[in-house]
Amino acid sequence: MAPVHNLCSMVQNSFRWKLRQIAVPVSATNRAICRILYDEGFISALEQGSSQGPHAAVRPLPHAPAPSAPRASSTSSATAGEPPRPPPFAKPAFITTTSQQLPQPPSPNPASQKLWLTLKYKDGEPVLRKMSAVSKPSRRVFASLAELRAVAAARRAAPLLKGQEVGQVTILDTPYGIIELKEALEKEVGGEVLCIAA
Repeated sequence: MAPVHNLCSMVQNSFRWKLRQIAVPVSATNRAICRILYDEGFISALEQGSSQGPHAAVRPLPHAPAPSAPRASSTSSATAGEPPRPPPFAKPAFITTTSQQLPQPPSPNPASQKLWLTLKYKDGEPVLRKMSAVSKPSRRVFASLAELRAVAAARRAAPLLKGQEVGQVTILDTPYGIIELKEALEKEVGGEVLCIAA
């Protein structure tokens, strides 16, 4: 499992610096946690990309607008018998855009793949104020279903499991995957408490 504390500190510090977008390393854990943050409304967009930026579906190339009518020029070598020239940046007739004829780009290096998070702000203030890891490699924290019910009821369940506050999200690693506390209670399952976001 990828270290969760790196993701937590990156997201929290980026919100403190009021950055617009950040890139985090791609891993199954990071993707699942960021998806929960997106579903809970802490970030406004989640995109796959590289270290240069998120992948755009279609990004138009900048170009000059095509002239509406050809201009007559005294230095032009065109005569009345020549066919008109295509406008600038027009696609030649012999090029087709079928996917079978276009070469496929090579698969990107997995080390350069990133998850791009667009951070959300309300009235200039960050929506997420705190994100911290609960379970760490040196001290893993597990919670039973009864302890999770106590956390959801805003009661302390264990020395490391404080009650959940209003607007707080608790993220768990369970047999059903990485899910939020509400979903764990619906599925009636306990698990490792990865992090909290508020």
